[in-house]
Amino acid sequence: MDSIARINFTRNRRQELTELVEAAVRRSVFPGMELLVARGDEPLLHEAWGTLELGPQAPPLRPGTLFDIASLTKPLATATSALILLEKGLLDLEDRAAEFFPEYDTADKRGITLRHLLTHTSGLPKWADLYSGTQSHAAALQRLLTVPLEHPTGTVMVYSDLGYLLLAEIVRRVCGQSLSEFFLQHIAHPLELKRTAFNPLEGGWDIPIAPTQYCTLRQQLLRGIVHDENAYAFGGEGGNAGLFSTAPDLFRFARMILGQGELAGVRLISRRTVALMTANHNPPRLAPRGLGWDIKGEARGYVSCGALMGSGAVGHTGFTGTSLWMEPDTGLTVIVLSNRVHISRDRNQADMIRFRPRLHNVVVCLFGE
Repeated sequence: MDSIARINFTRNRRQELTELVEAAVRRSVFPGMELLVARGDEPLLHEAWGTLELGPQAPPLRPGTLFDIASLTKPLATATSALILLEKGLLDLEDRAAEFFPEYDTADKRGITLRHLLTHTSGLPKWADLYSGTQSHAAALQRLLTVPLEHPTGTVMVYSDLGYLLLAEIVRRVCGQSLSEFFLQHIAHPLELKRTAFNPLEGGWDIPIAPTQYCTLRQQLLRGIVHDENAYAFGGEGGNAGLFSTAPDLFRFARMILGQGELAGVRLISRRTVALMTANHNPPRLAPRGLGWDIKGEARGYVSCGALMGSGAVGHTGFTGTSLWMEPDTGLTVIVLSNRVHISRDRNQADMIRFRPRLHNVVVCLFGE
């Protein structure tokens, strides 16, 4: 036995994390990636790898960079705004979309409620081109209202940007403010999210901004301008996308959720509202969804937060290469920010999908209890 070589199973998990991310940079999954890990209010790691963008003179990516967080807009801005209006008595989950849009007062769409829109069970398709040839917010909205259902309402869960575009318009019609104005007044300001906004170039912030793609439609490299074309057609604040943020600001929002609606003595929403938002609203035959949030259920299958995050974890991803996941039971928060679409819209998407659970598994092993 003494002559048999022994394998060294000693783990350096911190080195494994670095090697995993650096390998992804070399494979062009993204030019750079920022990671913030925390437990409760305590940051455990905040680091960045790679570069801000492509090019031989590209500066290194620094922590605190501003990113287009894409579909993280759905839970942070749109769903939270809708629930604040619910608390004010101005909306209810069983309100029908037809109450706000006469175009929805049809046999197939009349049953769609706000709950259906929030949980992606309305029957609307995942996506539709609302921007080609449209010259105004009103024209894009009119095109949205004519998109037919793909499935009977409530029968399937199809992740749909279109439902959140409708929700943002409902928020506008109920409160008389743009989604951007409502978000800044009722979410960003009380939580002191000082680097989170729609259309951030209007704020004149002196902060590095991670670019996304060169857009042939707008004929420019997008830096501080929303990547999603439909959100752009809705003035940069479509409800499905458009929000820009930093890892520290996203951490503040996560602390509010983990704090049952309260952060640093400021209550944004009630404990009951947080419980409602982070509970599964879909029947067992459908994929679990909260109000704005993805939820890790008990069933097997792909989930971007990996196999080792606990059942009941809540989070969301963004098409540009972003994600936020939280474990309510342990307080573990994992924030990942990248601009993978700066390299390619589609070519590296499958690699990003594979990378996400691997990253979270390593992080949970490194920092999980």
